[in-house]
Amino acid sequence: MKKKAWGLGMAMVMLTGIVLTGCGDNGSASKDNAQSNSGAAGQGSDKKTTLEFWAAAITPEREAFWKGVVKDFMAKNPDITVNYLGVPGDLNAYNQKVNVALSAGEAPDMINNFTSDLVARGVLEPLDDYLAKWEGKDKITPGSIASMKSADPKGGKLYGLPYGVQPWVMWIRPDWLKEANLPMPGTWDQFLDDAQKLTDKSKGHYGYGIRGGAGSANTLEMLMYSYSGITNYFTKEGKATINDPLHAQFVEKYLGGYNVNTPEDDLNKGWTELAASFQSGKVGMIFHNLGSASAHEKAFSGDLSKFTAAAFPKSVKGYNVHPGVTPSSMLMLKSSKNKEAVWKFMTYFVLNHNGAYGKLYGEIPPNLDAMKEDWIQKMPYMKTGADLMASADTKFTDNPVYLPNYTSIQQTMEPMIQKVMAKKMSAKDMLDEWAKQLEKAKADYEGSNKGK
Repeated sequence: MKKKAWGLGMAMVMLTGIVLTGCGDNGSASKDNAQSNSGAAGQGSDKKTTLEFWAAAITPEREAFWKGVVKDFMAKNPDITVNYLGVPGDLNAYNQKVNVALSAGEAPDMINNFTSDLVARGVLEPLDDYLAKWEGKDKITPGSIASMKSADPKGGKLYGLPYGVQPWVMWIRPDWLKEANLPMPGTWDQFLDDAQKLTDKSKGHYGYGIRGGAGSANTLEMLMYSYSGITNYFTKEGKATINDPLHAQFVEKYLGGYNVNTPEDDLNKGWTELAASFQSGKVGMIFHNLGSASAHEKAFSGDLSKFTAAAFPKSVKGYNVHPGVTPSSMLMLKSSKNKEAVWKFMTYFVLNHNGAYGKLYGEIPPNLDAMKEDWIQKMPYMKTGADLMASADTKFTDNPVYLPNYTSIQQTMEPMIQKVMAKKMSAKDMLDEWAKQLEKAKADYEGSNKGK
């Protein structure tokens, strides 16, 4: 449940990773065999269908939640037993356990952490036919479905039922804007103008903060596409769009503000340091997802006059562009012998427990009914995320998360971003190298999958 884009739109595609989320404690995995009289489907009317469900990154709170979901489902469906296994620890530990089970031919019926290699390996069951026949399909944002389908660039099939996403937003100090009589930045020009006017080095105040250390490329990538309005990472001819002139223009403006309207130590800041600079009153605007909301709540003692969330400024083309983060999704394994029962559990969860899940995990549910719940509608920053994801006007990028080395390319670019910030490399040269690596990765991927 990671981390991670709907038109969600991906709406909420993203609303997200989603891919997608956090780590659990170091407790032992627990298995909930709530009913003992289990058996294979189709062996007689007195036999129960038995399903195996493994949940990732479990904490004590998440354990209680998933056990409650299973218990509720089985009470409503006495002919189905769900054997639940919560796997604590990080997602790497979960993925390893799933991979071992797949290799041994002992995979569960359902899992809930998507990785792009699962599609390439052919171990997931496509859900398109199930979705088409499902009466509840109109309750799920089209964007989240589109985001999930983008993980299969060749076939465009749906390999997961979305249930959560963490929209990316602009975190702002509204009290700073009010004091300076400045508008909420709705465009990138307004953002840069506000940043300049909020900067007062005599007070140690800077308009915005830049993530120049670990994770810098991922954030910069999102912001570039948000600025340009471009939503496709590659042209039909396979050329990368990341080095589009509009992106170079944005990088020159945004990174050009380093040590002018941003702190000097931004050069090496990861997320923890960037959040601290916002929460301590050093910078007025930063970019991150809604997953940081609880930390801001704590830092500002819940005082909403001191922090709020807004959608990324509109692109130069006049509309909002949100990164296409893969949403948290329920996945059906192809090896399952009880697929109809699996689909029944998946849809029951999404229709009846999506809101409770989102509140616990800090994600926006793609269920339109769940979006109307008070914990979203009465909390301004959550409502911002939900509205962004559900809006038909929000466009989503088709991030190539299916490329095996997509993340490693971002990591390769991080030192170059620092060079651009330090004015030791041009934005164009950096982006040309970025495009070159993405194009090679795409060509390699397509070559390795030719004929499959």
